[in-house]
Amino acid sequence: MISRLVMVLLTGALFFSGAAHADSSMVDPVPVPAYEFPALTDGPVPDSLRATLANAATDRPKPYRDRCHVQQNLTSTSSSCIYGNHASRTTVVLFGDSHALSWFPAIEKLALAKKWRLLSLTMSSCWPAIIPAWNSSTNMVMANCEIWRHNALAQIAKVKPYLTFVSGTRGFATIDEIGNVLSGEARTSAWLEGMTETLNLIKNASKNTIFISDTPYSTSKFPDCLMESLDSYENCSTPVSKAISTDWLTVERDLAATVDVTWVNPTEWVCNTDPCSPIAGNTLIYRDGGHLTATFALQLEKPLWAEISGQLI
Repeated sequence: MISRLVMVLLTGALFFSGAAHADSSMVDPVPVPAYEFPALTDGPVPDSLRATLANAATDRPKPYRDRCHVQQNLTSTSSSCIYGNHASRTTVVLFGDSHALSWFPAIEKLALAKKWRLLSLTMSSCWPAIIPAWNSSTNMVMANCEIWRHNALAQIAKVKPYLTFVSGTRGFATIDEIGNVLSGEARTSAWLEGMTETLNLIKNASKNTIFISDTPYSTSKFPDCLMESLDSYENCSTPVSKAISTDWLTVERDLAATVDVTWVNPTEWVCNTDPCSPIAGNTLIYRDGGHLTATFALQLEKPLWAEISGQLI
């Protein structure tokens, strides 16, 4: 049985698209047109490319290296997973899957600038929504995801953060109570139920909750594509229609408004041409189809702070 909340959100998702900050009174009823960006200006891959093609695959956030980011089949860390100003009385948290971890460089830089204590809680392929995490590679539910997520949310409740950032991939997979892999509205419905529970738990523990939408995807393989097309990075670009899901952004926006948390839409920070470029200035954006390079993510600290600073209490 789909709850009234889910029915409202699913109905809204059919008619509304675009971006707005959280509004506790109602979902913005004004449709926003689909993204229409200027054409990409092609050119050669810059010689001064940062996050070089040679090290793109390993240009990852720090919690990969110290194992604070929980990965399947790897030994868990004994580290506290605290970054930023360890002595600070103000704690901020990053929570979610590996797409959430893409934000670590920006959030760590922000924490250092604000003298905050940063607790990083992320796990690969473990969506923040309280739903079964179906691993399509193994055709199994990740039982350890539920355990990790429960413990992570308990940590958030214990530390009572000033600010919690939560994010996750739109490419999640989940199942129903009899093990069927969900799709379409059933999949969206399950996510809405689970993410509503997650956001409410975080909101009850955290003074401020920031829900960041997933970033645009790339259909190219990095760094291989650019290495084979040094004279034309447009050959490794992604059409806006494939990179961005306005339908899913709408679902996320409407949920944030209903639960009354701040919603951040980073779409135009990552893609502002059609097709979406794999390079911003002289910085490689992607290390693979769904993850940003740490070098590029570091540049998102300023727009992230500009977006949320006026929303904090």
